[in-house]
Amino acid sequence: MNWNALTLLTLAIFGFLGLLITLLIGFLRQLPELFQAMREAKNALRNRSDQ
Repeated sequence: MNWNALTLLTLAIFGFLGLLITLLIGFLRQLPELFQAMREAKNALRNRSDQ
């Protein structure tokens, strides 16, 4: 393995890790909204069945 291949492999790995971290942070930031929407849907279904 020469230095060019090693450099490209290192850049690819860190690029992939950066993308993965960005996606994970975005997903974690949306979790509270998801839980709130699930709670509202559950309450709406519960209120609908009570009527």
